Amino acid sequence: MPNEIMKMTEGKLISKRIDKIINNFKREGIDALLVTKPANVRYLSGFEGGEASLYLTKGKRFIITDFRYELQANKETQGFEIKLVNGSIFELVGELARELKTGRLGFEYKYLTYGEHAEIKSKLSNADFLPTFGMVEEFRQIKGAYEISFIRRAITILKKAHHYFKSILKPGITENDLAAEMEHFIKSISGERSSFEIIVASGSNSALPHAKPGRRKIQSNDAVLLDLGVNYKGYNSDLTRIFFLGKITAKSKKIYNIVKEAQKRCLKAIRPGIKISKIDKIGRDFICRSGFGDYFGHAIGHGIGLEVHEEPAISHKNHAILKPGMVFTIEPAIYLPNWGGIRIEDMILVSRNGCEILTDDIDK
Repeated sequence: MPNEIMKMTEGKLISKRIDKIINNFKREGIDALLVTKPANVRYLSGFEGGEASLYLTKGKRFIITDFRYELQANKETQGFEIKLVNGSIFELVGELARELKTGRLGFEYKYLTYGEHAEIKSKLSNADFLPTFGMVEEFRQIKGAYEISFIRRAITILKKAHHYFKSILKPGITENDLAAEMEHFIKSISGERSSFEIIVASGSNSALPHAKPGRRKIQSNDAVLLDLGVNYKGYNSDLTRIFFLGKITAKSKKIYNIVKEAQKRCLKAIRPGIKISKIDKIGRDFICRSGFGDYFGHAIGHGIGLEVHEEPAISHKNHAILKPGMVFTIEPAIYLPNWGGIRIEDMILVSRNGCEILTDDIDK
């Protein structure tokens, strides 16, 4: 798709997204919304810069940034009036509220510090400063075709990286060297970057769910855990696989098969209308019945898109229902201290009648 057409398509999508947010102003009891979370700013504007906020009203749309990002904001956004901070963003927000006669300004309460909240509130002479929660995230849970195409592209690069990892994995190489090689490979073949700090954990190190690669050398008969993601135009992929070098012990086979079966049962149950908490329960209950419930402590999955971890959380605490267009991971695991961990992670797209396993053709 030519860049001009793609930009027009994205512009229309962004306009529709903002309209949906504004339609919920009455429900939230606000007249305007200050958006400060970077992923939400990008979702509602297309702006990829590091410093920006949005100020949205029923009739006006502003992007607030500074001189460093002025050209980028002009290039990447449509339909926004750009306001440059010259001194204090707090003062600028106050000026906009006075200029637009905003009576009730909403803000994303999870993404302002206490100090920032106090500063902005002090500049709002006649406006209420009201907390909102999840106004943008509510819509980000359902991915459109445009977003899904970017996620698929991120997975295509991920597949190549996974294949490359298999080709360089051998005894004697360190976890650090493997992780660095993967970072370089992703950049070299795509110009993109990893979604997060790549996890390469061997032996007992893999018992740490978020292990950091270290100086440990891969040994013969090791089990090696790779947790890898690729970011493509802001959208992320995420995958975990276990590699066995040499002999696979009976214990490793047992733990692996339990985790694999737990994931299989979760995947079989995924379809629109099912409570998210039920998906977590299916996998967790199987691991518990297998005698390893004490060694699986995190949620069985997480939403993924502009952020590596976003809504919906695939957790026993989330009683919302699955809807077509949701994209998330399913990653049951068992972590045994001083022995190691087994985690299998795949990305899922909820379809109209069931689900598509987006990473299903990457070897387990």
